[in-house]
Amino acid sequence: MEFGLHGLLVRYSNVATDIMIAAETGYDAVELHTDKLDRYLASGFTGKDIKKLLDKHDMKVSCIDIIGDVETQKPDLWAGVLKKAELLVDTAAEIGCGTIQLNAFMELADRSVKENIDLTASNIRKICEIGKKRGIRFQYEGAAWTPIHSIEQCKALVEEVAMDNFGFVVDFWHFWASRGGSPEDISKLDKNMIYGVHVADGYRPDEGAPWVDETELRGALPGDGEIPIGEWIDAVRSTGYDGFYSGEILHHGLWEANLMEIAADTLGRMKKYF
Repeated sequence: MEFGLHGLLVRYSNVATDIMIAAETGYDAVELHTDKLDRYLASGFTGKDIKKLLDKHDMKVSCIDIIGDVETQKPDLWAGVLKKAELLVDTAAEIGCGTIQLNAFMELADRSVKENIDLTASNIRKICEIGKKRGIRFQYEGAAWTPIHSIEQCKALVEEVAMDNFGFVVDFWHFWASRGGSPEDISKLDKNMIYGVHVADGYRPDEGAPWVDETELRGALPGDGEIPIGEWIDAVRSTGYDGFYSGEILHHGLWEANLMEIAADTLGRMKKYF
């Protein structure tokens, strides 16, 4: 297995600094978040500039995270999604990153789960075709508060898309918080469906209670929250998956931590489970 520095662990940083932090704290890779990558590319830099930074630090990119709104049925928004997919696929190819994350949100919340899967899959096939030309694959993240959030729903989406460059990321918090899966469910997965793992701890609303902002629920480093992280990691490992793991948080207080210290601390915490 290898460990990636998730861009949201060190949110208030930039592309160049994320790469440096990952290298200096012992990570194998960096998971570039588009909060930073969009800003970097909009400033006139290119994938070639990122590649120079990566080479300087003997670093690689595990994933580009994210292209959002992939479920949209709005023509103008969909055109923007496709434009972003083209840009990020080209960037990923330039920097040697094989995986880009996709997220759907709440546009289709009033539709059935089947409609969500069918419509989202139709869009994702088009994105996957763009990636296939450059050897790029895509991982779907089922956000806990969205229509496609459980392990079974993510599996159904992968099966409906039916392309060999599409799978999903096992995000511990999203599956646990939505009550959408367990370590036992993870252990039954085909490892070829798993494109990445987010080692995310935290808390969740009481069953039946409304969702609150994620930043109120995800203020825990691995081992500090309510998720039995060791059980989830053991379940992933039992599938034979041997790819990237990254630690993720969403919390205003933790985002104000010393970036080097929180990166190193999180890596150390993850490694204790192996």
